[in-house]
Amino acid sequence: MTEEEVGIEQRAIAFAKANRTRIAREIADVRAYPGEETPVSVFMAGSPGAGKTEVSKALIAGFEDVGARALRIDPDDLRAYFPEYTGTNSRLFQRAVNSIVERLHDLVLEQRQSFLLDGTLANEQVARRNVERSLRRNRDITIVYVYQDPLLAWEFVKARELTEGRNIPKAEFIRQLFAAKEVVKMLKQSFRLQLKVDLIVKDTDGTNQAVELNVGADEIDALVTFGYSATELDRILTEA
Repeated sequence: MTEEEVGIEQRAIAFAKANRTRIAREIADVRAYPGEETPVSVFMAGSPGAGKTEVSKALIAGFEDVGARALRIDPDDLRAYFPEYTGTNSRLFQRAVNSIVERLHDLVLEQRQSFLLDGTLANEQVARRNVERSLRRNRDITIVYVYQDPLLAWEFVKARELTEGRNIPKAEFIRQLFAAKEVVKMLKQSFRLQLKVDLIVKDTDGTNQAVELNVGADEIDALVTFGYSATELDRILTEA
């Protein structure tokens, strides 16, 4: 990173540290999202560009249709709190955003609020820790894994960069694509009946080709097939 980029990142971390509790309380307002006797935890998973945001918003609407409320936590939305965020420099805010997400996660657990955490679930250590925290509070846990063909998902990522300015490097896209599947499988194998995995496989037009509920690790392997190695995908996306 350049000296200027280091400065932006450090200022963002300092801002998050000073403001994360205030921001978390604003977002997780109990007047809008009351605590519940049996709150649920929903974690999204899948590569960038897979369509997770659309699915997560539909799930939140489904909660509301039955008279329930669940807070949707989208780390991407939190970048708007930072004055120096431009979209193209999103990577400089990752640590700062994670700090706010952690505080927000703390708060919704403390306040017994149902929530949906939108993300790729590509970090095994963080994913396991988050699941274990909900288990310790006897919450129902669902992972919603959204899979889209990598070439089409990458097209969506590049199109979003043009409209929103948010940049995801190709190497990071590929890493998260493969890591998300492995992390979801690991969580299911580790926690078995303590959590549920729902799988949505997207069609080439963005609609749902298949929706499989409460799948096991073997079913994930059978239904999510990349068709490329990471090296092959890197070459294909470079040529595209």
